Amino acid sequence: MQRKYYTMKKCPACGYDTSNRRKNVSQSIRKLLAVRGKKTIMNINKIAKQIITNVPQDDRYQFEKFLFGIKEFEDNVVNYCINDYYESRVFERNKGFAYLKAIIRNQGKNNKEILENERRRLGSVPPIK
Repeated sequence: MQRKYYTMKKCPACGYDTSNRRKNVSQSIRKLLAVRGKKTIMNINKIAKQIITNVPQDDRYQFEKFLFGIKEFEDNVVNYCINDYYESRVFERNKGFAYLKAIIRNQGKNNKEILENERRRLGSVPPIK
């Protein structure tokens, strides 16, 4: 009996195409960063340097996958999550791009509910008369 092996060409979660590994990764990274704001690009580059130097399994290819996975989220969510990730210093415990991408995806998915709960819990600013 012959076994059949199936390989996935696209990630079911984010849609990243893994079949073409010979493409120019640097060009793809530049394209994905070009749509972001200046502050977001600076934050992403700062955290990418930390992750690539401290997490042994993460490299440029993982960085491209990370950028592809977060391309649908707004800059304010990405900046908030990167700052939270950087302050907690979890990259020193080998939690790399996949961990940060999961933080951004969860925060982006639940952002409206989180803001509404914070507003309900803390209240709002009183109107100026």
